[in-house]
Amino acid sequence: MKDIHGIRPPVQVGFDPILFKIILMVSAAVLVAALVFFLVKKFWKRKKHSKDQKALPQPLAPYEAAAKALDLLFQRQMDDPRAFYFDLTIVLRQYIGRSFGINAIEMTSQEFIRSFKTLDLDKGIKKEMAEFQNISDPFKYAGVVPQKDRVKKDLLLIKAIIDQIEKDLTKQAELLSEKQAERQAEKQKERA
Repeated sequence: MKDIHGIRPPVQVGFDPILFKIILMVSAAVLVAALVFFLVKKFWKRKKHSKDQKALPQPLAPYEAAAKALDLLFQRQMDDPRAFYFDLTIVLRQYIGRSFGINAIEMTSQEFIRSFKTLDLDKGIKKEMAEFQNISDPFKYAGVVPQKDRVKKDLLLIKAIIDQIEKDLTKQAELLSEKQAERQAEKQKERA
């Protein structure tokens, strides 16, 4: 019986399944930790960013911005008529541009006149705006000095034009909302 040797235990070949499971679990834990870290970081960044946005002032509506600018022009001394007419024209152009979505600031006077003639405005307002543009150009570009009462008159004219346009836009918005409400009511009747 000396020829018989004892049976040896089986020899493992390749990876140990327990070691493989441990490596997978550690890798999964690292990935989950990294994911949690980036989600928390993103959450804090978003929270901080939302606080910063609340601190920013809301831009003024076109009419409010124009009214504020006109008030500043009323209070200002007219030392330089050329600069005054440039500022007055810019107030009008910014209001028209922001209210109707056109780039009025970058236009020449003739382009501006052509562009607002296509807008849905009262013909009288269009005529007054065109006359103002034609009258103010010599003051701005040719060095012509206006009379003191002319400056006040033009300032009041621009204020009246902007006020009238705002009233017209408000009426149009009210009519549009009424029509939409009527359409909603008709749709609800049809469904019922």
